[in-house]
Amino acid sequence: AADRGVTTAIVWLTRPDDTDDGLAFGTEHGYFCIWRRSRREEEFIEIFCDRLTGGQDGQEIAAMAYDASSVHRFIIDELMLPMVLKSVAIAKHWPQAVAFGQTGVRGPELWSFGREDGVIYVLNDEGKILKAKTTGSVIGHAAVNTKEDAIILDDISQGVALYKLSGSERVKTFP
Repeated sequence: AADRGVTTAIVWLTRPDDTDDGLAFGTEHGYFCIWRRSRREEEFIEIFCDRLTGGQDGQEIAAMAYDASSVHRFIIDELMLPMVLKSVAIAKHWPQAVAFGQTGVRGPELWSFGREDGVIYVLNDEGKILKAKTTGSVIGHAAVNTKEDAIILDDISQGVALYKLSGSERVKTFP
């Protein structure tokens, strides 16, 4: 798989109602691949691999998120093949991390954490930007915990930072 480029994002695909699980990954050259693994065996079989188009601003797959209980930008069917639901481009925004947020009355949210711009965009299931939060930092990685109302960011200049999910204030910076 070296001709596909360096792996830049990876996520486990697990479903409680399935005896198999999988691994999805993206590469620096824009390849999106899914491997299936039988829980009875330690072998992986490539189920899907295709190069996604990235346009003039690049094609690297820099971030992935998976939540078996949520609506996704790709649906992974029972054969572990992806089906595209929505593709959204935000000018001058390169996601370093993505995560699923609230799934309440307004429906599911997708959070996109920008690498250089330091902006967090919250999108609805139609791909419409609901809000944008400026962090003022370069984001190395991020994770969302909706139950704890928390965002953890890797602020590459200051260290790991804790933010409130419901606001945009920094609560604490860890050295």
